[in-house]
Amino acid sequence: MSLEISNQIILYKRRWAFLLGFFILELCAGISFASYGQINNFYVQFFKSTPAAVDWITNARNISAILITFPIALMIFTNKIGFKGLVLIIACSSTIGLLFVTLSFIDRSLFAVIVIGQTVSGIADTLGLAMPSTFAVLWFPESQVGTAIALNVLGLSTGNVIGYTLPSYLVTPSNHTLQVNKVLTQGALASGQRQLRYMYGSFLATSAAVTILFLIFLTDKPPTPPTVAQELKNRSEQVQKPIKEFFHQSKGLFTSRSYVLVCIVIGFILDTVFVENIMMSEVITDIRIANHVASSTLSGYIMSTYSVGAIIGLTLGGKVVDRCKRYKILALCGSTLELMSTVGVAVNAIYNVIPGLYACNALFGFFAGCTVVVLFEMVTQVTYPTDETLVNTVMAGIQSAVALLMAVLGRVMFQHWRTIAVFAFQSACVLMGILLLLLVSSRNHRLEVEDNNDTEETEQEAQQTLLVSQQ
Repeated sequence: MSLEISNQIILYKRRWAFLLGFFILELCAGISFASYGQINNFYVQFFKSTPAAVDWITNARNISAILITFPIALMIFTNKIGFKGLVLIIACSSTIGLLFVTLSFIDRSLFAVIVIGQTVSGIADTLGLAMPSTFAVLWFPESQVGTAIALNVLGLSTGNVIGYTLPSYLVTPSNHTLQVNKVLTQGALASGQRQLRYMYGSFLATSAAVTILFLIFLTDKPPTPPTVAQELKNRSEQVQKPIKEFFHQSKGLFTSRSYVLVCIVIGFILDTVFVENIMMSEVITDIRIANHVASSTLSGYIMSTYSVGAIIGLTLGGKVVDRCKRYKILALCGSTLELMSTVGVAVNAIYNVIPGLYACNALFGFFAGCTVVVLFEMVTQVTYPTDETLVNTVMAGIQSAVALLMAVLGRVMFQHWRTIAVFAFQSACVLMGILLLLLVSSRNHRLEVEDNNDTEETEQEAQQTLLVSQQ
């Protein structure tokens, strides 16, 4: 049976084109996520709002994630929606969300429109977070799964770099005195309004183009699977599954200690930077380290070092996951080093050491990137053979709830205890992630299927060799 299955394993070159499309969607999501906190002061004055209210431009992305997780997971499980349908929901949500954001810059009274746009974009975020692992195991062999996940998530980090720096460049006035007094002229606000409308409009067009291409060319799954484990799983899924089975498997996911813990850990490891993202500009103003540059610009540069580090970490992490299958040990090592880097960020910020702040934030991103790739792989390993899309959709909902809670608590801490509380909270979240990882099972269920098949093939080849030699 194993030989029959292995002969059906085919890899398709178009998987790389699809991966590029996902990269672009993640790029747009990363830009949309990172482009608000660094110019918080601009949005406060443009929309005549408050810093806490502006936080919800970013936080709104997590609201839809929490609300849609269960119904989307149900539709996936009952085959009401396939992989292609899921991707089209992601692409359309991203496009519609960018449309609302672009329209919000028509008038200064449209603050609600930008929040609605971000809420819609949150649907793409939720399902997009579930996509890297799902797409990788559907289209790529085990030796390339880590790379596929890393390149997919890489789009998000690359988008973050653009989101952290480009908006600040577009809206920061050349007159530094305006930034010192934190009061923007009507001309500066109008110029920023125009520039941001053009920026989001260009990303809107890009997202729409990718949506159309996916609509035309993408399929639910490749004609033949990339691995033996996926072939066996596909055969088991040919039977129609009742809704009762959905509740049974959902109960299994939520009662799986390892699965729930890994989902929470992903929230801590991936979204610890969420606190920095929405408040770094205010933190820089609070500790007064931006002496010769606008706080929004310096904040963008510092946050960009995180994303650059994450890009390198994701790339390296993908290669490591392809070669080393000791996922729990890798995750513990990566998260421990991430904890050390967050402590370094706090120390350098408090003592106004800007070079150290750059370096530690880059290390923070690097180790977070490495660790996230491992954690995404762990999610599919500990839940095999449960449907990957169901697994990752539920995971995205749990992770988004953790992210929203962290953002709200981070703002409360900054309002009451200022900068030191924000950095202490950030390090505490990573530490909690490490402690939870210790309770996660180290078994790799999907990998065990591949190993068993390889063992069977080796034994069959040995027996055939022995028979030939005897003849």
